[in-house]
Amino acid sequence: MAARSVTTLLLCATALCPLAAVAQDAAPTKAAVHTSTAHKRASASHARHRAAIGTSAASPAAPPARRAVSRPYHPAVTSDTIVVHATAGHHTADGVTGLEPGGGLIKPQYAPKSVSTVSNDYIQKQSPATSPFMLVQLLPGAVVSEVDPWGLSGGQIALRGLDQTEMAFIWEGMPIADVGVYTTYPSEFVDGENMTELSLQQGSSNIDTPTVNGSGGLFTFHDRDPSDKFGGLADVGIGNYNYTREFLRVDTGTIGNTGIKAFISGSYQHDDAWRGPGVDNKTHMDWKFVKDWGDANRVSLVGAYQYSVQNSYTNPTLQTWHDVGRSYNWDSYYTYGDVNFWKLNRNPYHNFEMAAPSHFNLGHGVSIDFTPYMWHGYGNGTLGLTQYSGPNYLGNELVDVEFPHTSDDGTAPAMLAFIDKQYRSGFNSTASWQTGHNRAYVGWWFDYSNDHDYNTYSPVSAAGEPPSVWGDVDVIRTTDGRKFLGQDFDTKTTIHTLYLGDAYKLLNDKLTLEAGFKEAIVNRDGTNYLPGPQYKAVLNDSQPLPAASAHYQFNERHQIFASVSTNFRSPVNTTLYDTYSYIDGSAHPGAVGLKDEYSIAEELGYRYTGPLIVGSFSYFHYNFVNRQISTPVPGTNNAVTNSINAGGQTSDGFNVELGTRPFWHFRPYVSAQYLHATIDNNILVGDDLLPTAGKTAVRSPSFVGAAAIDWDNGMFFWNLNVRYVSHQYSTFTNDERMPGYYEMGGTVGMRLHDVGKIKAPTVQVNFVNLTDNKFLSGVNGVTTNALDTRGIYGTTISGSSPNYNIGEGFGVFATLKAGF
Repeated sequence: MAARSVTTLLLCATALCPLAAVAQDAAPTKAAVHTSTAHKRASASHARHRAAIGTSAASPAAPPARRAVSRPYHPAVTSDTIVVHATAGHHTADGVTGLEPGGGLIKPQYAPKSVSTVSNDYIQKQSPATSPFMLVQLLPGAVVSEVDPWGLSGGQIALRGLDQTEMAFIWEGMPIADVGVYTTYPSEFVDGENMTELSLQQGSSNIDTPTVNGSGGLFTFHDRDPSDKFGGLADVGIGNYNYTREFLRVDTGTIGNTGIKAFISGSYQHDDAWRGPGVDNKTHMDWKFVKDWGDANRVSLVGAYQYSVQNSYTNPTLQTWHDVGRSYNWDSYYTYGDVNFWKLNRNPYHNFEMAAPSHFNLGHGVSIDFTPYMWHGYGNGTLGLTQYSGPNYLGNELVDVEFPHTSDDGTAPAMLAFIDKQYRSGFNSTASWQTGHNRAYVGWWFDYSNDHDYNTYSPVSAAGEPPSVWGDVDVIRTTDGRKFLGQDFDTKTTIHTLYLGDAYKLLNDKLTLEAGFKEAIVNRDGTNYLPGPQYKAVLNDSQPLPAASAHYQFNERHQIFASVSTNFRSPVNTTLYDTYSYIDGSAHPGAVGLKDEYSIAEELGYRYTGPLIVGSFSYFHYNFVNRQISTPVPGTNNAVTNSINAGGQTSDGFNVELGTRPFWHFRPYVSAQYLHATIDNNILVGDDLLPTAGKTAVRSPSFVGAAAIDWDNGMFFWNLNVRYVSHQYSTFTNDERMPGYYEMGGTVGMRLHDVGKIKAPTVQVNFVNLTDNKFLSGVNGVTTNALDTRGIYGTTISGSSPNYNIGEGFGVFATLKAGF
């Protein structure tokens, strides 16, 4: 019934298009634009980017071959037809055209799965400091939980009730999630000025996606291409919370006769914590080199480097939130023994990554996509804590430790640093063969990582400061000279994924049928260096993953699609290792016989692409076994995560989004999702079962909706948006839930004429949480039950409180930018 209602709505809206065209024709200003040079990319260029944006090599990423890839359909001119004329778009420093549907929040799609895309017209009108998570928060089904106005200090995203640890994140064809625990921080990889497009594939990842945790969908983004001519962009920003930011990008243009073009950029951001004490400092660099030649051959080299020391924010329980609200913060001033002093609870990190997505056309319908990559990261999350003079254990070994600044009662303050040092490299390669109406492909993804996780303890001075926030200078040692560590394990993960598929076009290329298969093989070879019974921890994992899809293009306006896919998530590496009690050194064994999360996802959808309205509707259904829920380990300041096996889960729902091309300079957009997700079985806790069968799954709001409107006449522009997220359960027994909330944001700005060589100077002011709504933005740590609960077998299962993210406060940020 819901599908019929939404389809009727789309068809009714279609019937209004001629009336809108008449209204535009009668307007005193020139009619809004339906096409632009930015949209007229050649099909060869589109093929070059397939690997970078994570689309299956055989997926129909374009309409039938009888028309240009991106050219919108215009009906034949008759005496009864009103033609809407196009212009070339706005003259801007940042590439905003004023043409993209929905203000850049929607675009025509042709894949056989649900896909939503945020493009340049929306991205560049947000604050340049905005995180990629915040940029997609208005898309259907996206539930984004941020803890600061910039998205700098962590944050979360979920699609259809599945959080980011179950999503594939692909930047320039490279997987960027931590392969050990699947956390990701996409703002580390690219500055906002260099992003042109972000896409969410809500249903599942693709056959050729390099991932082992793609049940929840696919998040892809990539850097802009360098310009053909020399130039650049500069901007500076100021705002509340002592926010300042500077950015500079230089494009080389085509270098001599080499055909090579490049850009390099750098930025620096400083701000104070928006609540409580603390500061953020972030230095970032991006670069990209591109060489195109012949018939769609392309080699690129893209990279990024970031060095940052960021705030961490407290996560209250529901009772604490009701009692003190936003006042639940770290302490601003230090007194002896205060482990809640803000300088003991921070997040320093630096990372360096490069990828080289390339496409080679070998002729005769044969092509190769090859993306080698590498990544290195080092940093920690820190936590203030109280140490005791004895007894102390290194693993299960009793050791002597002398703590500096010990008080008369034998305690001493210390900073615990959860250090992560990771190296990762690999490649994804796909060979394709196009012959007639058939396209076959085969590929191999190889990935190797070395992830060393260890905890150090640092002494605290009389001023409350450790020797280094990085936790690697003058750390506390045992009397025989060894580092006193809380954990020390190293995991080498090797992944081999082989895949193949075939797509065939029928009925004058209107119908595309595709089927594929991949085999994912994961080996985790772990070493626990702490003294104790465990030395090696090994996990060998293999999953067969078939998929199939169909796409039918009725005409230039109407299409339907259907898909069925399988995905899995290999268990996180932290569950493999023994942990030890600091009280008596007793071992708590790591998990044995861990099972993969496995899912089957089905989708059925309809899209409409008209001269005014662009829209889509999709129904989805999921079945999970061994559903894995990631949650922070209590007492680690979110630095350590673990998984809870939630058993089976069934999810049903639908997504819808609608946007318009510009009329009278307006471009509205709306999106919505309904979700019904239930737990299929009772969950084992200790030796008893919690009564959870039939309960609503955690982090699964039943309704998510958003609306936005953009107005841009080339000189002045503004936009306004609002999103709503209904309540979410935070326990498997549904005995505690987070309230629903809304949030509003907006932008106002003005562009000036060129001044000499300075191109389109622009002033824009961005607003975050415009009404300063006070709300919890997400469930940070779930628990099985908040209240003491009687199990199926009669025992009392003790409850523990979940904790939550506090939504960001009101932010206002002004940016002055100009091209050259």
